[in-house]
Amino acid sequence: MPPAQQPSAQTQAGIDRLFSSDPFDNTEEAQALFHESFATCAGVHYKGNSYFRGLWDHAGLKPGDIKSEHDLTRVPPVMVNLFKEHELITGSPDDVVLNLTSSGTSGQKSQILLDHQSLVRVKKLAWMIHDALGMTSQDAVNYLCFTYDPKVATNLGTAFTDELLTSFTNKNEVYYAIQWDHAKGDFSLNVDGVIKTLQRYAASPKPVRILGFPAHLYKIVLDHNIKLRLPINSWIQTGGGWKGFASEEIPKSEFRNFMADRLGIPASNNRDMFGMVEHGIPYCDCPRGQLHIPNYARVYIRSPKDLSIVSNGETGLIHFLCSYVTSYPSISLLTTDYGRIGKCDCGIGGATLEILGRAGVHKHKGCALTASKLLDESSTRT
Repeated sequence: MPPAQQPSAQTQAGIDRLFSSDPFDNTEEAQALFHESFATCAGVHYKGNSYFRGLWDHAGLKPGDIKSEHDLTRVPPVMVNLFKEHELITGSPDDVVLNLTSSGTSGQKSQILLDHQSLVRVKKLAWMIHDALGMTSQDAVNYLCFTYDPKVATNLGTAFTDELLTSFTNKNEVYYAIQWDHAKGDFSLNVDGVIKTLQRYAASPKPVRILGFPAHLYKIVLDHNIKLRLPINSWIQTGGGWKGFASEEIPKSEFRNFMADRLGIPASNNRDMFGMVEHGIPYCDCPRGQLHIPNYARVYIRSPKDLSIVSNGETGLIHFLCSYVTSYPSISLLTTDYGRIGKCDCGIGGATLEILGRAGVHKHKGCALTASKLLDESSTRT
């Protein structure tokens, strides 16, 4: 078998044009850019990955058939659990420059393998989406990150995400709350450090951005009765959900109002994000707290009974499509999450995605669950 080759410059260009366009442009011309990008990316996997090719052949579909929105609905999905159990790389392992996993210290690893161009794209598309939503800035910002220190957790998706998010502004200081404890040989949540950092940041004129798991921020502020005023233009950007603290989860609107009262951050500057390491596209809140679907992806809701696509507003399993990654065949991903498609009148346009929780009865271990265990341990000690 001949050695795997990187996609040609022409192929890369066919994928890349999409990611120079407005992520929330929903015109026919913009949709055509996604069709081209997805078909071209699928062609790379069809040629270089036998499993992907067999799946498409079984569905009676070729990458060149993708020319419309209807054609996209015919794309066969790969169940997300497959990527926890198999390394389905497309191309040569020598081309992989970053291996990201969503797993903490235990549980099945969920990962994605990125070649150079895929890594460049995922960074660019994330910036484009955040910029379009008014979430980038030239300010020198103080960061408080409720995630793992990326200097240690180099391959964790959440650490990569927060390191990426801190690049959307200039940086003054970055404090990572989940730190490596050399004595224990494990990560530990530094609650005292978080409280002192919040107090120190409140005394500075520089804006603050708080990133990471919402349960961490909420429980520390609540349990330690923190009430202060962070500088103007400060933000909260949460992600990772309330895994491990589902019984304590509060509605997004209540969380936003609570943080506005306790930290002085306006609700419109409190944004949540949903993402999956296998998928790579960030779904970010608008100022009204709705997750908007960019033109860099397609999201379908499928019936758990027969995988048929259900109508907008109905609940089912979430099926994601994307086209930025050429080294890992996760461009059509069926998740274990329930959700539904809606709409928002904020003016951004396009559909919105509401995440309704995990399907099934088994617990899924990952970084958020591991991090929640650290919060439990910290609460016990304090």
